[in-house]
Amino acid sequence: MSKVLVAFEVTLTPKGKEEYLAAVEKIKPLVADLAGYERGERFQSIAEGNKLLSLHVWENEEAVAKWRNQTEHRLAQMAGREKMFSSYRITVGHVVREYTDTNRSQAPADSNQYLIR
Repeated sequence: MSKVLVAFEVTLTPKGKEEYLAAVEKIKPLVADLAGYERGERFQSIAEGNKLLSLHVWENEEAVAKWRNQTEHRLAQMAGREKMFSSYRITVGHVVREYTDTNRSQAPADSNQYLIR
């Protein structure tokens, strides 16, 4: 099984941002403690201040399913749809490769030939 990336793009209603960020803080400890959760980060669009991206990395799809079906998460999803979001998009994908500046074992060979001396 390969790692799974979940990208959650949300455009918030004018009053939704503060409520959304409060909801995220409330459920953040729940996701952090779930088996199979590796890491996550939230970003704000430079062009559109009411647009956020949450990117999460999971060990496998089973871990994502456990999170998706957590009661607290489902309640937060409903609240978001009802009053915080003007729109959203969820994109789920499998990791093809992963490497860093110091661990380049999965980096493409043509990239390594220019960067590793």
